[in-house]
Amino acid sequence: MDNTRKVFREIKADAMLTASPDLRRYLTGFPSSFGFVYTDAQETVFFTDPRYAEGAKAALKDSYISVEVAQSEDSVLDFVKSRKIKKLAVPLERITLPQYQKLRARRFRIVDSMPAFEDNMCFKTDVEVGFIAEACKIAESGYLDFLGSVKEGMTENEAAGLLEYCMRRHGAEDRSFETIAAFGKNTSVPHHAPGNTKLQKGMPVLLDFGCKYGGYCSDITRTFLFGNSGDGEFKTVYEHVLEAHRIAAENIRAGITGQEADAFARDHLKKYGLDKFFTHALGHGIGINIHEAPKLSARSLEILRNGMVFSIEPGVYFEGKFGIRIEDSVVLENNRVRSFMKTDKNLAVL
Repeated sequence: MDNTRKVFREIKADAMLTASPDLRRYLTGFPSSFGFVYTDAQETVFFTDPRYAEGAKAALKDSYISVEVAQSEDSVLDFVKSRKIKKLAVPLERITLPQYQKLRARRFRIVDSMPAFEDNMCFKTDVEVGFIAEACKIAESGYLDFLGSVKEGMTENEAAGLLEYCMRRHGAEDRSFETIAAFGKNTSVPHHAPGNTKLQKGMPVLLDFGCKYGGYCSDITRTFLFGNSGDGEFKTVYEHVLEAHRIAAENIRAGITGQEADAFARDHLKKYGLDKFFTHALGHGIGINIHEAPKLSARSLEILRNGMVFSIEPGVYFEGKFGIRIEDSVVLENNRVRSFMKTDKNLAVL
């Protein structure tokens, strides 16, 4: 069953209208900066402007979705009104107040479609899993190329740009998010923005990166040493974080909560007094968006199910000293976790 029907059948409305770029991509598979997807019991129409019309028609020619040119949002809403639609479903958290006011001005009874999107998007089809697997393969191939080009004196900005270029060279259509490249003490900031810090011998390096393929994301973090620092504490902590990652990956099962999954890693780190330095969740869902359902956190009661794709990323951060994070993208299938990643997670010293 196509994605428009999967979502629409869960919504008690006469029709569904979707404008958010990520949700449009989920419904149509076609990327665009402007467009509306209209679905009712009989048809699905993708409205876009002349910039995308030719490409959309070619991409969707063998699908159930027809393509129409629309010059404005008002023309699309007039079309919906002409279909005698009374109850219209839209993703409320993704629309602006002016858009909502336009809908109310046309006297539509508004229903929220976002819960149906979230419910469907967290379970990946074989095709979606295939796209994510390829995105992970590309990210790792780019990373291995990058490792061969790392050199003393390069800045974090240069490292981030080089890594993104390497992923593009292997077939990435885009990055999944802004690449994090942190050197030295900057690794203690979980979401450090790359700057002009230069790489020196003995520095830890943390890279959090990913790319898109077929519209779907990958997410991976690797931490390594650029030259042997002689820092026994760093190496000891690294082994504890790596073991926390392995324990979580080996023990997560379908049917447990995100809270229980998080506890596998957090409880292991607690044995060494490191849990208080684990300042974020164990993981998050991955798909069209880099952050989707489910959440694997200390407070999440979401149930993990087969078909879900998410990250496993324990990390510890010592302010002003160093941070360590080890992350794979994984899929839950046959009640067990399978990682998409192939690169070695043991501590590397370049």
